[in-house]
Amino acid sequence: MGINECIPRNKHDLAALKRAQAIGFPALNTHLADLLEWLRDANWPVAKPTASVLLEAGNEIIPHIKVILNGDDAVWKYWTIELLVQNVNSDVFSELRSDLLHVANQPTASEQLETVDALSKQVLASRYL
Repeated sequence: MGINECIPRNKHDLAALKRAQAIGFPALNTHLADLLEWLRDANWPVAKPTASVLLEAGNEIIPHIKVILNGDDAVWKYWTIELLVQNVNSDVFSELRSDLLHVANQPTASEQLETVDALSKQVLASRYL
């Protein structure tokens, strides 16, 4: 089985995620960006299983998540925070904290429209009680 067979080809490709779980990390590290693409819409059947796979990634995922959090796609930010960031381990979360604070305290108009700022505040509060 090739590593490319672990990346969903469409929003219904759950079999690819089963293969990804079997291969795991660090083997999947070169495809972190490809996997993160499937968090763009939580209504896709592959979104939640992809997030579960990505939770097993190590610190290598941090720069990829930062790209999303500092990008222009507010919906993708929302689902990345909702499905992944709020559940990552403490070390990864600590590295993403400043990006979440920026979204929470200086949101763009689209981040406000998509309530990314409110979600960021909620996640920050829940992780630092």
